[in-house]
Amino acid sequence: MELSDSVRAFLSIDIEDEDLLSRINQVQSKLDQDAAKMKLMSQENIHFTLKFFGDTNPGRLDEIKKSLEDLSFQPFRIGLEGVGVFPALRRPRIIWIGVSNNSEKFKHLKRMVDDRIRKLGYKPERRKYTPHATIARVRHVRNKRDIVSCIDGLSGVTIGEMIIDSIKMKKSTLTSSGPIYDTLWAIESSRENR
Repeated sequence: MELSDSVRAFLSIDIEDEDLLSRINQVQSKLDQDAAKMKLMSQENIHFTLKFFGDTNPGRLDEIKKSLEDLSFQPFRIGLEGVGVFPALRRPRIIWIGVSNNSEKFKHLKRMVDDRIRKLGYKPERRKYTPHATIARVRHVRNKRDIVSCIDGLSGVTIGEMIIDSIKMKKSTLTSSGPIYDTLWAIESSRENR
């Protein structure tokens, strides 16, 4: 990649535990694909997005990294629980897994990130932040009643717990078979930045 090439980038909290990913895969298998045409996220791409930057030049990514280098946070545990949708149950476009405990700590971490990158001109989103990991993207709803019933039936599902101990800057390469995510750098909760 040449220095002038832009990178499609986002800040992420990855779900790396194989057991959790396997349980998420089980939930994905219960989604009613007869009721809606959807694309399931591959296991290696399931994550929590803290900030999507879009096409960004490498110099700007260096500035973002510098602005986050002094970010100090203690590791904390979250529960992955419940299936939800955006924008609305009767018009689902994104199907996601939510956070059941310590969502306030998660939101606080997001605010700390937003405060640091705001100085670089990145404004926080206007809509309320809901910590979530996308598990499917809905292309077209075929049967509204069945998809609503399916999501309602999964709304209380418990996946498990994970520890948030790092934030990663990811590069997204779009391909015909789906995006490929690569880690560019990470900010660790232990303050040991890589």
